[in-house]
Amino acid sequence: MLYIALIFSIAFAWLAWRRLDLALIMALFFLPTYQLRFSLLGLPLTFLEIMILICTGIWLIKKTNFLSFIKGQYAWQDYWQARKQRAPYPLRYEITLIILASYLGVIIAGFSNSALGIWKAYFFEPILMFVLVMNVFYEKDEKGKGSFAYDKVILPLLFSGLMVALVAIFQKFTGLFVVENFWPRVTGPFPYPNALGLYLAPLVMLATTFSIKNFELRIKNYKLIAGILLIINYLIAIVFASSEGALVGIMAGWFIMGLLWLGGRFKNEIFVGAAKFFVFLFLGFSLVAPWFFLKIVPENKYYNFSSSVLNFVSDKVLLKDFSGEVRKQQWRETWRMMNSDWKTFCFGTGLSGYQEKVSAYHQEGIFFNQERDPEFRRKIVWQEGDYKARHWRPVEIYMYPHNIFLNFWTELGLLGVLAFFAIFVKVFNNLFKMYKSMEAERWLILGLLGAFTAIVVHGMVDVPYLKNDLSVMFWTMLGLYAILKLKLKRINQRNN
Repeated sequence: MLYIALIFSIAFAWLAWRRLDLALIMALFFLPTYQLRFSLLGLPLTFLEIMILICTGIWLIKKTNFLSFIKGQYAWQDYWQARKQRAPYPLRYEITLIILASYLGVIIAGFSNSALGIWKAYFFEPILMFVLVMNVFYEKDEKGKGSFAYDKVILPLLFSGLMVALVAIFQKFTGLFVVENFWPRVTGPFPYPNALGLYLAPLVMLATTFSIKNFELRIKNYKLIAGILLIINYLIAIVFASSEGALVGIMAGWFIMGLLWLGGRFKNEIFVGAAKFFVFLFLGFSLVAPWFFLKIVPENKYYNFSSSVLNFVSDKVLLKDFSGEVRKQQWRETWRMMNSDWKTFCFGTGLSGYQEKVSAYHQEGIFFNQERDPEFRRKIVWQEGDYKARHWRPVEIYMYPHNIFLNFWTELGLLGVLAFFAIFVKVFNNLFKMYKSMEAERWLILGLLGAFTAIVVHGMVDVPYLKNDLSVMFWTMLGLYAILKLKLKRINQRNN
């Protein structure tokens, strides 16, 4: 693998030197290659990391004054003088807080190899991708047109999603290359089914807005058909993976996009206001979801309807199915762990420290009431051991607590939660403002709002960021947001 990686790195560096934008497009298309791993001089690397680092190095050499600074031809005074003439980076304060929180996470983890690896793959390199996307694809044209640059970012992601979905569909119909522990659920090229839904849910939103764009332009119908086919393939793969959280996130994203599209179509601010209300409702609820399901929803009460379908939906929504009960048990254990001492409460467990720390509070399994028996609690206490054995389900220790803000809290502490929550609030708020003032880019704004909504809603019960490909995709979409933000600022300056 090392020799293959070296040959690939040389070829990719040549491409990046000639066409940095094409190299970035290739990196976005091959996000799942984080699973191809090798070691160089004892340093663990992936093919995805190699592509990001090479692109960053060549960007520094060709597009900045980095070499002049190294040679002593570009002093700090020159840097600060030039900085005054440049537009400041969007989200710069939040990014600074995240970098600081991730450093603290490494320190708390004792500079372990796993903590350094997570810092490198989930924070450092994804933020590099944010910088690259924003600088390479930001077209500084006087008319403010940038749809071509946007397509260069979105299309490789969409086709990457198509390859992932086709692998999953192939697995379902052939039974080949499947992860046996999860069958009949499929995983695509990933090691577990939920990874498929986490990867594809935001791309469903981008494919939807790509289709809306071509529908409204009423030209190039093949692009509209292509967008619809992408969505169909994504959804089929997600259904085959039985990723219910992804489907709920997609429905929430479509709901927000639908309200905004109606608002733009009929020039009615009520729809836009409703979309904004629901987005922040989803965001706020994701923050308190563990508390709501543990403290507000009655633990042993089941709602019985005349329809088994409604009973099924009720159990899913209220997290009373087995998957939901496992999530609630994780949250209980996490809450006890985080309240064990003030250091853990404030600073978390450190990067990669959750599993080891929570093990002291872990319950080996749960009693699951699969029959929805109202006398279940009493029977578990008083019935013979056979009844208990039939309802006992083992529960493993997962890598993360499976709630988007608990995930950040355990890994990065309160500072990391604050920074990421601030990013979501700022991005959602500014995207709604952009939707009203940037009519030419509304299709992209729709897609970003839908994608981030899907991430937040899916993240109520899963881990939509702490993974190599997901973190890079997240910061890539933030790079698109940053381009829109800079473009809007330039337009406002020109109008004033």
